[in-house]
Amino acid sequence: MRVKLSHRSVRDPKPRDFAHYDCCPRLDGLEVMSARWVEHSFAPHMHDFYAVSLNYRGRGAFDCRHEVHEATPGTCNLIAPGELHTGRATCGDGWIYRNLHIEPALMVRLLHSTEWRGPSDVGFKASLVKDTVLAARLARVFASMTESGSLLENESLLLSVVARLITDHFVHGHALGAAGREHAAVTRVKEWLDANSEQNVSIRSLADLVGLSPYYLVRAFHRQVGVPPHRYQTIVRVNRARTLLRSGAALSEVAYHTGFYDQSHLTRCFKSTLGVTPGSYATCHAESPRPAPHSYRVRRDLADDLQQEVHIASSQPVIDTARPERRLATNLRP
Repeated sequence: MRVKLSHRSVRDPKPRDFAHYDCCPRLDGLEVMSARWVEHSFAPHMHDFYAVSLNYRGRGAFDCRHEVHEATPGTCNLIAPGELHTGRATCGDGWIYRNLHIEPALMVRLLHSTEWRGPSDVGFKASLVKDTVLAARLARVFASMTESGSLLENESLLLSVVARLITDHFVHGHALGAAGREHAAVTRVKEWLDANSEQNVSIRSLADLVGLSPYYLVRAFHRQVGVPPHRYQTIVRVNRARTLLRSGAALSEVAYHTGFYDQSHLTRCFKSTLGVTPGSYATCHAESPRPAPHSYRVRRDLADDLQQEVHIASSQPVIDTARPERRLATNLRP
C-alpha cells in the first residue's frame, strides 16, 4: 500500500518569502516545513515540538540560549520544546532551510524504537551543529518524504536521524535554572498558563497564586523563561491553535477556544510565531490526495534548488556503522 504525502504550498504576501508544510498521514506527530525567508523576522517564541533543521542555502541567524547562531549551508539547527528562539535572514538571497517538526509523543516512540534506555525527556547539547552525517541523513529524509510513498523508507530514514541525535547531540532532560522559592513560583505560574492559556487572567491573580508581588513575578518570570508572562501566554495559545488547526477546526472556533480576542488577533500572533497565517497553515493540512500541478511545481522547484546547494555523498551510510551497538527497530511501537 502506498503512502502519499499530503502537501500544499503557502506563499507569503512579502516578495520572495514563502513556506510550505508537508505531513505524512501514517506518521502522526511529524511535520516537514520548507521555507525561504528574506524579509520576515520571527519574534522570540518557543514551540511544543522538537525542531530539527537542515540549512540549505543563503544565510540566517537565530538567538537561542543567550547566543546568536549563524546558520550557513550544511549546518543543522536543533531546538527542543520550550526553548526560546528567534530567526531571520542575514543576506539578500534569504535563508532556505527545511525543518522536521517532531511532536514529543512521536519522539518518545522513536526513542523506544531505537531501544533507547534513557529518560524520554531529552534536549540538545547545542542549538547549531556542523555534522555532515546528520546533514546527510536529514537530506535523505526530506527527499524521501517529498518523493517517496514508502512508509517503511520514511520511518527507517527518520530513525536514522534520531539514532544520530542519540549518539551525538541529545542530553538527558532540559537545563533547569537555579532552585529556590523564586524558581518554584515561576514554574508553578508557567504550568498554570500551560493548562489555562485561554483564560483572561490578571497578573495580580497569578502573583497571589504563588505569593509574590505582581512586579517581582513579572521580573522573575522574564529572567527565568526569557519572556514576560503575557508573551508566554500568547506563545502557548499559538501552539494550541496550531494543534487545533491540524485537527480541522474552523478559524473562528480556534480563536475562541484559545483565548484570542478575534480572528484578526489570532492571525497577527500566529504569523509572528510561525511565519504563515493560520488560514494558510490550515490549508496545508487539509486533505489533499493529489496536489495541484502548480503546487507540485513549487515543491519540485524548491527541492531542486535545495539539492543543488547541499552536496550529499551517495555512499554515506544510513546507519552509523561506527557505533554497531546501536540497533534500530523499523517499527514505531505505540
